Amino acid sequence: MVTRSVGSHQPEPPPRVSAPTGIEPVDSASRRGGISAKETPVRPDLPIYPIRTVARLTGVDARRIRAWESQYGLIRPARTRGGHRLFSQQDLELIKRIKHLIDHEGLRLQGVRLLLAAENAPNGET
Repeated sequence: MVTRSVGSHQPEPPPRVSAPTGIEPVDSASRRGGISAKETPVRPDLPIYPIRTVARLTGVDARRIRAWESQYGLIRPARTRGGHRLFSQQDLELIKRIKHLIDHEGLRLQGVRLLLAAENAPNGET
């Protein structure tokens, strides 16, 4: 029997119940028989990021990203039926690399284009 002091207006907290040892918490996806987001591998070539998200994640302005695509041909994002750009994880890494080459290595965009073309060319071709 639980005794309360007279005049106490706070409800008594519920008793703590701990899970038996060896039992892990289950997330809602596992309960449904699905795969949780933590377990779902995302393909690095799957275009899922809109340009606004890419700009925030990479620190590169959306206008600059569009210029790198249209004027310099450095990146080629996928497009939705409505024409919106969608970027993959590989695209994000490429944008970060281009930014690094320009900001920290001192390359100009033409030099970045030549470097990327040389890296993507089969051996012996440049």
